[in-house]
Amino acid sequence: MVMRLIRKIKRFFFGIHEMIWWVVAELEDWLYPYRDREVTKPLWAETYNDVEVDEVAYLKSQIQSANERIERLQSEMIHAFNKINELNNGKE
Repeated sequence: MVMRLIRKIKRFFFGIHEMIWWVVAELEDWLYPYRDREVTKPLWAETYNDVEVDEVAYLKSQIQSANERIERLQSEMIHAFNKINELNNGKE
């Protein structure tokens, strides 16, 4: 008897779940209306033939970015060492 009740409750919640799926699917179709036009290619498959990439400029910008990060880290390390030395000198 308890198992029948549990089974009926599960069916009830699954029915609610299916109705929510249906509502969400309709909402999705309303927000992303792909029914009215055919999608020839997915967005990830688009090619950018007209965009040229200058590899040398890209590599130079990557190296410059890495150098800036290294310089910043070095200055932060120097600042931290100075603070540590001040704290150690203050205790002596």
